[in-house]
Amino acid sequence: MKELISQLVEKANLTEEQAAQAADVVKNFLHEKLPEAIRGPVESALTGEALKDVADKAKGVLGGLFG
Repeated sequence: MKELISQLVEKANLTEEQAAQAADVVKNFLHEKLPEAIRGPVESALTGEALKDVADKAKGVLGGLFG
């Protein structure tokens, strides 16, 4: 989430506190709206956990949805 917060500060001209709140809103929104199969990988990407593993899992899930 640090990278998202940093980009919100830089590109949206938000304060660090505002950016953190906005990032939290986005994270909660995605948590509520995404199917459970994709939720974990997306949340991991937001928090910066194991991005390569997340990408691989997302490809598998998305491939299953579209193909």
